[in-house]
Amino acid sequence: MSSTCTAEGICTVLAEPIQPIAPQAQILTVRNNLQAYLEARSGAPELKELSPIFPKSWHQDDDVHEYAETDCSLYMAESSIPNAGLGMFAGRSFVEREDVDPSSQVIIPLIDLGDSPLYIGSVLSNYPWSGWAQDAHLEAKSVNVLYPNLGMLANSHLGLSNVDQTAEDGIRKLLGSSSRMEDISAGANTLHHAATFKVKDKPIQAGQEIFVDYGSSYFHHREKQFDMIFPTMDNYATADKQVRAFAANLGDEITEKNRQDWKRIIKDLEDDDESEDDDEESEDDEKNEGNFRVAFALPESVEDVKYVAEIGTARYSIPESTRSLEWLEDNGVCLDNIKAGKSSIPYAGHGAFAVRRLSKGSIVAPMPLVPVLRSALELNRDLVEKSYSKDQLLLNYCIGHPGSTLLFFPYSSSVHFINHSNDPNSIIRWSESDLSQTKNFDKAIDEVYTGLIMEVVALRDIKMGEEVTIDYGPEWTDSWRNHISNWQLRESESSINPARIAKKMNEDKSKPIMTVDERENNPLRAYPECIRTACYSSEHNGTYVYDDSKPENLRFCRILDRVRQGSNYWYEAKMEKSGYHSDADIGDEDVVVNIPRYAIKFVMGEYCSDMHLELSFRHEISVPADMYPEHWLDMLDEDDDYYE
Repeated sequence: MSSTCTAEGICTVLAEPIQPIAPQAQILTVRNNLQAYLEARSGAPELKELSPIFPKSWHQDDDVHEYAETDCSLYMAESSIPNAGLGMFAGRSFVEREDVDPSSQVIIPLIDLGDSPLYIGSVLSNYPWSGWAQDAHLEAKSVNVLYPNLGMLANSHLGLSNVDQTAEDGIRKLLGSSSRMEDISAGANTLHHAATFKVKDKPIQAGQEIFVDYGSSYFHHREKQFDMIFPTMDNYATADKQVRAFAANLGDEITEKNRQDWKRIIKDLEDDDESEDDDEESEDDEKNEGNFRVAFALPESVEDVKYVAEIGTARYSIPESTRSLEWLEDNGVCLDNIKAGKSSIPYAGHGAFAVRRLSKGSIVAPMPLVPVLRSALELNRDLVEKSYSKDQLLLNYCIGHPGSTLLFFPYSSSVHFINHSNDPNSIIRWSESDLSQTKNFDKAIDEVYTGLIMEVVALRDIKMGEEVTIDYGPEWTDSWRNHISNWQLRESESSINPARIAKKMNEDKSKPIMTVDERENNPLRAYPECIRTACYSSEHNGTYVYDDSKPENLRFCRILDRVRQGSNYWYEAKMEKSGYHSDADIGDEDVVVNIPRYAIKFVMGEYCSDMHLELSFRHEISVPADMYPEHWLDMLDEDDDYYE
C-alpha cells in the first residue's frame, strides 16, 4: 500500500503506486467526485480497492444513494416558447463563461447533402449548423454538422440568448489511429468533438430556459413559413429604450392620450417596412426593416408598459422562460445522468458513464428523436465524387428497425457515447412521458415529424462511475462480426493516417513550405497524397490579415511564392473557395501576400479522413423487433414474421 497527499492535505491510500497527477488534475481530487478523480488518474494502474480514507460517496455499496449527488443540472422539458416543442432548462445556477454541459459532445459531419432532393425540405435539414462553426469545413466540398445536445435540443430566442458556442479552443479534432489496418474501427466514429456551449456575460439562474443563438437569418428566412416577425437582440434593445422612456412619463393613471401616443409609436415603426417584398435588400432596407421589427418587440397595450420597463421586452415576449425547480422536477427529465469518458471496451473509444447512482428501472437518459429516411443517408455518387464510404457517418448514430426505411437520430446529451454490450445494464424503450408526441405512431413513414422520445432505462442498479451499455441488436452484432472478418483498405487508401502526417509536418516550423512550382518540378519532394496547405486569413485578396479567431478563416491555399526576411519566410498564396458565403466572389486573380509561416497549416485534403474509407463500418443501432408499429415495417416481405 502507498499513500499520497495533495497540497490541501487530502490524502489517499492506494493498492498500487500511481503516476503523478498534474496540478490542474489535483484540483479535481476533491470529496464527492469519484469520476473526476478517476479521470485524473488516466494511465495509472487500476484501483483495486478504495481505502476508508476516501469519502463515503466513493464507496459504491448498497448505501451509496445516501451520499451520491442527486441534484440535476440540466432538464429537458416543454419549452416556454409556444409550439416550440422541447427545451433545455437550468437545474442550478451557472456563472458567466461556465460550460453549460462540460461533457464532450460529438459533432457529426454531413457530407455534400446540400443539393440532395432527399435532404432538402426534410425534418433533418432544420437542424445542421455550418461546418465552419465546428472546424469541419475542410472535410468535403460541402459540409454541415449535427451538434447534438445544446446544438439541437436547446431552442433559440434572439433577445434571450444566454449561451454561445465555444471558440476554436473548445473544438477537438481527434487524429484517429496511427495504422488504419490495425484499427478496424477506423472511420466508424466521428473525429470531431466540442466542449459544448458557454454561458454568456450574465449568469443563468436556476430554472431559466437555455437559449442558443441560431442567428437572425435562420428566423428571418422562416417568417413567411411561420407567419411571424422575429425581432433581433438589437431590436429588443431598442424597444427597451422606447419602453423605458415612455414609462418615465406615465403617471399613476393611464390617460386616453397615453393610449393614442403609444399606438402612434407602434404604427410609425410598422410603417418603416419598405422592403418586405424585395428579394435583395440594401443596407438602408435592412435599417428600415430593423425599425419595423422593433414594433413587434413592443407590448401592444400601454397598460403593460411600466411592467415591461422593469423586466424587458424580450422577457415579456415569453414570460414563462423561467420555471420553478419543483415544476422541472415534476414535468421534466434529467439530462445529465451520464457523461462521456474513455471506454475500456475494445475499439469503442469513448463511452458514457453514470454521474450518480441510478436505480433499476430509472431513466438513465431521455432520447428525443429526429426522423431520418434511410435512403437520405446513402451517399449520392453524382454529388460526392471522392468519398468512398457507402453511407453517411450519421447512420452509425441512428436507431432503427432492420425492416423499416425509417430511422431516428437521438440528440440529447452524451447518449451517442453509450456503447454495445452482450450483457448490458440498460435498455432502449419508448418514453411514456407526456412530452413524447405519440400521435406520430399513427402516421405514415413520410409524415412522421419530431416529438417522439425514446429513453435509456436501467436494467439493474448502476453504480456511480460505471459505464452505461445497451444491446445494439443482433443485426448490428452480425454486421460488426462481418466487418472484422473483411476489414481491408483499397489500394489507393494509405494505411498511414494522413492526419498524423499533417500533425508531424506542423511540428517543424523551420522548414520552408514548398511552392506549387517546386512541388510540380520535383515530384520526389512533393508532399504526401492527401496533405494540403491551408491559410488563416480574413482576406482572400490583397495584403494578408491574420485572424484565427474564427474557423472560417482557415481555408485551403496554394503557395505561389515565398520571400525570406532575416530568419523568417513570408508567403504569397492563392486562397481557394471552400463553400463559405463570403467566398462567392473569389476569382483566379485573387492572391494574398505577406502571409507569415505561423498562419499556414498542413491539413488533410477533402475526402481524406477516416470517415471516407470505403469499408469503414456502417450500421444503425437496432431496436427490439416489436418496438415499431407494423405499418412502419415497409422493408419486410409478406411472409416475414413481424415479431422475429
